[in-house]
Amino acid sequence: MKLSYNLYLKVLLVYCCMMVITSCNKFKLLDNEDSPGTDAGANLKSLSIRDYLMQDHSTDLTALNLYASAVQRAGLMDTLAKTDEYTAVFLTNPAVTQMLATIGYATVADAPPMILKNLIGDLIIRGKIKSTDLTVNETRKLQTISGNYIYYTRTASTTDQYVLNINQNAALGSSASLVRTQNLEFKNGVAQVTSQFTYYSLLDEKSDEPNPSGNTVTQKLMVAKDAYIRGGNGNNNANFNDAATIDLKAVSAADATVGRIGVMQYPLAKPTFGDKIGSARMYVYVYNTGLTAATTFSFSAHLGENKDWVETAITWNNAPTYSAAPMATIPVPGATVGWVSFDVTSAVTQLYAASSRYMNVFLKHNVDNFIKLRPREFSSGLYSSYILLTSPPQTLLKPGKVSPLAVPAPRGSAVLATDNLQMTGTEDRNIIYTVKQAPAAGFLVKYGIPLAANATFSQADIARGAVKYLYGGTGNADKIVFQARDHNGGFYESDLNLEITIN
Repeated sequence: MKLSYNLYLKVLLVYCCMMVITSCNKFKLLDNEDSPGTDAGANLKSLSIRDYLMQDHSTDLTALNLYASAVQRAGLMDTLAKTDEYTAVFLTNPAVTQMLATIGYATVADAPPMILKNLIGDLIIRGKIKSTDLTVNETRKLQTISGNYIYYTRTASTTDQYVLNINQNAALGSSASLVRTQNLEFKNGVAQVTSQFTYYSLLDEKSDEPNPSGNTVTQKLMVAKDAYIRGGNGNNNANFNDAATIDLKAVSAADATVGRIGVMQYPLAKPTFGDKIGSARMYVYVYNTGLTAATTFSFSAHLGENKDWVETAITWNNAPTYSAAPMATIPVPGATVGWVSFDVTSAVTQLYAASSRYMNVFLKHNVDNFIKLRPREFSSGLYSSYILLTSPPQTLLKPGKVSPLAVPAPRGSAVLATDNLQMTGTEDRNIIYTVKQAPAAGFLVKYGIPLAANATFSQADIARGAVKYLYGGTGNADKIVFQARDHNGGFYESDLNLEITIN
């Protein structure tokens, strides 16, 4: 009898140890640590997505309190309380901060609810999808509740068979995000957690090279400061102002130490040829990629905040913030050596309109290789980056049509179509519209990102359905004024007035 009792105690002890280990694993997942393909546990399955987000996350390790505030301000909490199943991408606090910087607001409370609803809605789909539903190297394109699309891609590494990325696709111009905590199961859906803001945005159709026929004037704005910054402990507070190279490497959420981003500053002297700019192109010199000619990498230029910095002191941690939405993204053949250029006309025009004294640019790419640029100090400035301003030539544009845009008030949005705004005379990709007067009762957005006064988009963007009007909730009419120009920089003679009817 004594032996049996001792055996019983041993079995009970082993069972208790197993239960403690199992419980710890559940709590680790709730603490937002990576656990690909693991069941979130009954403690979440008893909650709706809304129930979970309504809990206080301001002091726990999930870092979801800003996201919960954004969802509430967007008016999406009721949606996430329904019995219908949803899959949501949860944004941690750093990702929400990046989203706010991209749309131009300092806090969640400052951001207009309709803009938040549209962007957050583009990270939510109907139905459930988990990493375990995908095979290795499978990508699924799914429609969001905001009407755009989102890409889920599963890959595998030597240590992890369930690597899940959001919006990792060659067709997109926005940055992808790595899921850090997967498959949190609730009673009405699933959540994937990421620390990087991402959104659906197709690559811009590249306009034709300008051909101003010799009747234009050009002016160079030479780079005044250039360096690169590097992430990760031990590097994020270090300065990398190298006189021989500017190193770029794709930023990885799995290993922040590898990420390197170029930072440039250009003084914005007023052009000598007048107030209107036909075009502005930024040139940088690539001297090494480590890639073959058969490989193409995606090279993007991002506008930084209007904050000055010191070339010999800038670091990852003290650098100005920059927009997640690129000013321009270009495909570059892997073996490229020489000058490459970005169309930055829209950003330069906006900065001149705001009387800015300089322009900060952040340079990124999407491959796990070093892309190396020459800085201004190298070879007595022979390869210094610069912005080339070109005066406007005679326009190619001919009048098309401008018809009122009808916006159903209950839905709160409408896509701007070619029936509403269209010019002719050249290809759609060569027709650029500048917002001269922004709407007063709502917002004009491109892939969810607000288009303020002096922002631009193309006729090709309209044809793709990328431009949308979001109703702010008050008033029954609105108006937007546009200026049209062609890729050569020639301006159409008169402004275009688009009337908005809301009913």
